[in-house]
Amino acid sequence: MKRFLLPVFLLGLTLVVVSCGKPTSKKISIPEAETLMQQKGDKLQIVDLRTPQEVSASGIIPGAQVINISSNDFAGKIGQLDKSTPVLLYCAAGSRSASAAAIMHKQGFCEIYDLSAGMSGWQAAGKTTSK
Repeated sequence: MKRFLLPVFLLGLTLVVVSCGKPTSKKISIPEAETLMQQKGDKLQIVDLRTPQEVSASGIIPGAQVINISSNDFAGKIGQLDKSTPVLLYCAAGSRSASAAAIMHKQGFCEIYDLSAGMSGWQAAGKTTSK
C-alpha cells in the first residue's frame, strides 16, 4: 500500500506545481491596478478584505466581492475562490491585504496582487466606488 501512495502523492504534487508554476504576489499601485483590471476583465477576482462596517461606510471597488479577513471562516471562504485565476486584494490601507496574500500563498493561489494604497488611496485618487 505504501508503494502505491508515494507515486500518487508525487503525481499530485507535480500537478499542483506544474499547473501553478511559482506562485507570485506583488504590491501594486492604483494605476497598475486599473491596468490589471482592464487587461484581465472577468478573469480577475477582486476581493475586499474589510469589515461590513467599513464597506457600508465607503463602498467597494466595482466588481469586488467582500470576504472579511477578520471573520472566523476567512480561510474557508477565500479557499473557495479559483486558485488559478489572478486575485486583486485590498483593505483600508494595505496591511490586512498583505496578511491575506500570505494565507492565500499557503492555500496554493498562483497570482496575487495587493493594492498597496488600499481603499483609502483609491478614494483619495477619486476613483469610482459602488455600494
